[in-house]
Amino acid sequence: MNFLECRRLLISTLSPVHVGCGEDYDPTRYVIEDDTLYEFEPGAALAALTAQDRDQLLKIVSSPANDRMLQQVQAFFYHRRQALISTASRRVPVGPKMVAFYQKRVGKTVQVEGDGSQLLNRLEIERNFFNPANGAPVLPGSSLKGAMRTALLDAINAGQPLPGQENNLAMQQRLFQYREFEQDPMRLVQLADALFQDGEGVGSELRFAVNRRRKPPKPGERSAQSQAEQRGLYQLLECVPATRFRAFAGRLTVQRLEGVTDRRDRLPAADLRWNVSDIAAACNRFYRHQLEAELNQMQERGYLDADWAALLDRLLGGLAGERLNRNEAFLLRVGRHSGAESVTLNGTRNIKILLGKDVETGKQRFEYRATGTSRWLAASDIQDRAGMLPFGWLLVELHPAESESPDWLETREILTGFPTEYTAWIERERQRTRQRAETEARRKAEEQARQQAAATEAALSPEQKAIAELRRWFEEDRAAKRKEPGGRLANRLNDLLKDGLSWPAAECETLAQLAEAIYGYLDWGSGKKKQERKAKIQQLRKGSA
Repeated sequence: MNFLECRRLLISTLSPVHVGCGEDYDPTRYVIEDDTLYEFEPGAALAALTAQDRDQLLKIVSSPANDRMLQQVQAFFYHRRQALISTASRRVPVGPKMVAFYQKRVGKTVQVEGDGSQLLNRLEIERNFFNPANGAPVLPGSSLKGAMRTALLDAINAGQPLPGQENNLAMQQRLFQYREFEQDPMRLVQLADALFQDGEGVGSELRFAVNRRRKPPKPGERSAQSQAEQRGLYQLLECVPATRFRAFAGRLTVQRLEGVTDRRDRLPAADLRWNVSDIAAACNRFYRHQLEAELNQMQERGYLDADWAALLDRLLGGLAGERLNRNEAFLLRVGRHSGAESVTLNGTRNIKILLGKDVETGKQRFEYRATGTSRWLAASDIQDRAGMLPFGWLLVELHPAESESPDWLETREILTGFPTEYTAWIERERQRTRQRAETEARRKAEEQARQQAAATEAALSPEQKAIAELRRWFEEDRAAKRKEPGGRLANRLNDLLKDGLSWPAAECETLAQLAEAIYGYLDWGSGKKKQERKAKIQQLRKGSA
């Protein structure tokens, strides 16, 4: 009997996904130019700067470490961005509205407070979880497993409210019937980190996370904004882009304990030993309803990108939806801003809702509700009211671990056919990469030709070097369509026609032919001058005879 049930997971992103890693793109270590963020390492950046620039930077960072110093460092690197771009260790696509946002704020203050203090523009961008070896995004197995755990807990709870004041840990132990770690049924479920598989692009883009109120304003209500929106709160996040087909690959392994016993009772309860299909079914039951409800609500408010909503309808109504029904694939929601509904169980939600400060006491008022009042959405601009997307939605395919996975053509066509700023950036970056390669190839060819010419010239006799120099000047003037009868070329030729009388015969003949070509280009002149020049060439040839 096989005690391990293994499946290969192929994961497509349906919407932007951000799984934080505790690191930021610091504005003193990146610049944004055109449509790209360029991150650079301090050592490489210093090497690219002039000695004068390094002295100026040292002077800035030697000042007191405060907002003004950080502002000056931001401005310093921004104004020298062209020198830094070539040293970039990572490139990330940036939408035009975020580029404008950055250019307006980098190295500047956002506002001045009533007491005269300045507030610095905070341009830190929260990084997505990534592979330190190559910078590519990663979906941590812990995030995937946590989302599955929530779905399985919800399936067992079946919408029942919490008894009394039971806390989260006690609830999980009750539903999963364990007291010790060994009895937790999720220890039988193992998930590896899902690694980036997409062959094109860098796997991430920058997005604003903005907060928007779920429900429309009531009659007579003054504001339809959430409290976060009223306060102008937003976040800058690096995300895995939406609609990337099979962007990640991972592995799900479930231990099977049929017939296994333990006298010390350290095994999970027998009725909580799931197989892969059980897990997929629980995830679909929990997350599909949430996705559909969220789409309906966002469409009612006009927040949602209409083309993306049509894509989801087509996807869920087609073969992908049929595979979800058969639990050959399942939905998950992971990462930042997944929403309270996706991380809590039906029937148990008790979400803290801030109500504003009490007028008399000044204290923050709040209450607990079963649903939230606002959503964090992925936007291109902090002012967006439409064309936005939710965070965190994944489509996970289940395939045998050791065999080749069939191509789900319809799903591929639906997802890859959706135009985004990210896919447009990939095409532009492909062209830029080709241009950079062509430029580098030309540079190497020119350098090789220069070295070969230098080596060849080094082996020439003095007479041959003089002829080579004259020929080079002639080619330069002809390429520039420059004719100067009394210029550098004509004067040098006149001198060589005198010096060449004592040269070896072969060099004399070469110089005579070159002289005819040069005079033919510059003009032989007329009358006596033409005769004198022809005579000098003839005398050169007689001397070589």
